[in-house]
Amino acid sequence: MSARHSARPAGRDGQQPLLRVGTITAEFEVVRSAEETVAAVARGRHRLAPVRRPAVYLAAAAAGAVLVNVLVGGGPAAEADTTTEPAAQAVSVAQQLGITAPADSTEAATELSGHLQELAASRAQRETDEATAAQVQAAADQAAADAQAAAAAQAAAEAAAAAQAQAAADAEAAAENATTSDFHDYALAQLDGDASQFSCLQNLWGRESGWNPDAQNPTSTAYGIPQFLNSTWAGTGIAKTSNGFRQIDAGLIYLEERYGSPCGGWAQSEAVGWY
Repeated sequence: MSARHSARPAGRDGQQPLLRVGTITAEFEVVRSAEETVAAVARGRHRLAPVRRPAVYLAAAAAGAVLVNVLVGGGPAAEADTTTEPAAQAVSVAQQLGITAPADSTEAATELSGHLQELAASRAQRETDEATAAQVQAAADQAAADAQAAAAAQAAAEAAAAAQAQAAADAEAAAENATTSDFHDYALAQLDGDASQFSCLQNLWGRESGWNPDAQNPTSTAYGIPQFLNSTWAGTGIAKTSNGFRQIDAGLIYLEERYGSPCGGWAQSEAVGWY
């Protein structure tokens, strides 16, 4: 390299200057020569061999680069300015986040207390809402359980009523086909097998109706095996019926309440002719 392109001495601040005066002058001359050449080619006064056109373009590009370097670079002062630019553009992180410092500690404490109160109120409201929701759910669950229990009880009652109705129907069917021997066996079973009491009962109702469930007194309302009047039926809690087994039940109730036993009723009948 020539003396004009030797190493540049450091400036007073220790930084290298961009260009020396002699270098700038030489580079301006190259630029001017390139400009004149380009202008001459444009006017047709100067023709370049095809093999040399790339060199011209390279020279023009180099000149442009040098010019840009000269215009942009302002020496040590320009370089110093660029080093201080990041510091001048630095922005506080707090400012970027939109956080401003309070005027004093009292304002900061007040603001913090306000935030804590808001959080506490929000938590209390959430807990209240959760408790209310739990109560509503518990009430709904209880209502569902009650409805289920009521439905089960109703189903059980209906089943029991159906079973009772079926039993009554079966009893009616059995009563229609029952014989005197069947009525005797039933009465003895109701007396827990007491043969003495059954003997009195057999004599009593044999006299009254002959153990015929359809026996009807022609001069009164006396009806059935025990020959009860309509008023007597009501006192036993059993409605007047043609079922011989139910008639036996009603007759035993009456004898127990009125005379204490079938033998007591038989003694009454023996004494006065009725019981």
